[in-house]
Amino acid sequence: MQAEDTKEVPINPRIIQQLAKATVKNIIDAIVELITNSDDSYRRLEEQGIKTGGKIEVFVDRDKDGRCETLKVRDYAEGMNRAELEKSIEFAGATSGFELGRSVRGLFGRGLKEAIISLGRGEITTIKDNALNVAEIWWDENERKPLYRLKEEVKPVSAELRHNVGIKDGNGTIVKINVSNEKIKVPECNKLRQQIADHYALRDINSSSNMEVRLTFHDIKRNLKRENIAVSFEPPKGDRVYDKEVQIRGYSDRVRIQVSKSPTRLDSPPFNPYTKAGILIKTKGAILDNKLFKYDQDAAAYYFFGEAYCEGIAEMIRKGESGIIDPNRGGIEWRHQYCQALQATIEEILEPLIQEKRRELEKPERKEVPEHTRKMLRRLCDLLNELANKEFEDWEPLTPRPEEITGLTIIPNRANLHVDVPRPLSVYIPSGFVKSAGNNKAEIRSDNTNIQPLSSFVSLERHKKYADLHYGVFKVVGRVVGEKATISCKLGGQEGKAHLQVSEQKSKKKGETPQSRRRGFVSDILPDEASDPIQRVEYVRDTGEIKIYVKFPAVGRYIGSDLSGMETEQGRVIIAELVAEAFCKELARRELEEGKRPPFPGAEIDTFNTAVNELQKKYLGSIHDLVSRWKSD
Repeated sequence: MQAEDTKEVPINPRIIQQLAKATVKNIIDAIVELITNSDDSYRRLEEQGIKTGGKIEVFVDRDKDGRCETLKVRDYAEGMNRAELEKSIEFAGATSGFELGRSVRGLFGRGLKEAIISLGRGEITTIKDNALNVAEIWWDENERKPLYRLKEEVKPVSAELRHNVGIKDGNGTIVKINVSNEKIKVPECNKLRQQIADHYALRDINSSSNMEVRLTFHDIKRNLKRENIAVSFEPPKGDRVYDKEVQIRGYSDRVRIQVSKSPTRLDSPPFNPYTKAGILIKTKGAILDNKLFKYDQDAAAYYFFGEAYCEGIAEMIRKGESGIIDPNRGGIEWRHQYCQALQATIEEILEPLIQEKRRELEKPERKEVPEHTRKMLRRLCDLLNELANKEFEDWEPLTPRPEEITGLTIIPNRANLHVDVPRPLSVYIPSGFVKSAGNNKAEIRSDNTNIQPLSSFVSLERHKKYADLHYGVFKVVGRVVGEKATISCKLGGQEGKAHLQVSEQKSKKKGETPQSRRRGFVSDILPDEASDPIQRVEYVRDTGEIKIYVKFPAVGRYIGSDLSGMETEQGRVIIAELVAEAFCKELARRELEEGKRPPFPGAEIDTFNTAVNELQKKYLGSIHDLVSRWKSD
């Protein structure tokens, strides 16, 4: 091919709008992006030895029904000249300085543009070296692409013009967004202030003595305005129980981990960016996530908070390892091998702390559940295990879209195995490669004798739904805990790989015998007398137990600590509802984890809730039937 035939691959501009809406889903997401941009600018000045006031002002206009009318963020930092302003508009441009080694948060150069495009139409007004420049950015529905316009530069900037933009002297930048996206809602003033203050990504800014964040809130419908409200993060109180620098499992990198224990429980529902419980994952100049990992559903974990500072994350990003961060700014990409090692290292430190707190919360004395109630609960466990087995058997491996499959592909390409439990993996390949190979049998190999496929070949048949895809399923079994393997699948010149690891076995409780521990997805249904539970019921993954928190107000009204009250119709209904809730939620979580139901970025909660609702439609009737037929005699 001649050089003059070489062309750039075209990119549909709608991908910019899609990415913007996936990244900025609500008003807080936009505020976080704009505040961190301003903070980055202040940091660059400080690195040059220039003292700053660090002031960031947020202005929000709230109209009827909570709709956001206008969002504006102003700082008094570097400002931008005309060339820098135009560079900042470049989508995915490296404008923050992170790649150059600076301690700033802008990893992808998209936050400013995404906030504007997701919300509506934006105007950036900036002053630098006594020159004022303005850029307008918007998504044009007629052109179906993002557009921008640079206005004529004004130099010098008059006192009157400075007064109008609110920057009386020096440099600074104002980003104003006229919000046309009707889905963008604004909470009441106090709630908005608290959300800005507590958002995990802003905590270093909101607790820094060098920074000052202020909020002005205008409720248009009520004609109420609150101005210049201080926004600051109030960290939880507690005792430091761990503070060490440790090596990341399997890597030479080190991570500084600090864990504190609160005397009171901290709120920590999943997917909540404002919770104070959890370990903040930090790297140079950035807070990337806040996690309790496998303890997200463990009430004993909600007493712990802290941070894990890992410089290796920043270094890997600068070396081009972009896959370590969720490209939609959803935090760490925890499926990445390095991140999984970091997670395992932190979990190992949290484990004994949470176990000790769990024992502390357990009551030494509790009333025994009557045998006739235990008999019914055992029957209910048998039913749940039967339903779970049926659900797992009915799971079909995740089917990707045909355009996502460009060669032989194994799904999932990373997975955990349980010892001696066969795990299905699916294989996809464009049908043309099958025809070229002259056969449909793909060879399967493992590089570890302790993790092996149950067959050496997998037959690839034409997909029932997609005529251009061939598809097959094979199973792999792991024999030794902790072992890792790469599984290769080959057909003709095509090869796909999957990386597997055998998960750790759970330690047996002291005094437990094989006979004393029930097998199955649900091992037992027990009352729990935790004094201040945050939820009605919980499935404990480590033990397979469903715990009913009898001191939760809406539960304790009908059910006693020994499950007394089940002889009444109301008691049986509440037990059936609670058990079904825990059962269906855990099945839904596993669907998301196993890839049966992959969430669209930003819609994780909606996907989870949809799965729970569908499972309840399938199984709630059977659970109610069993419980309602039970007689206390």
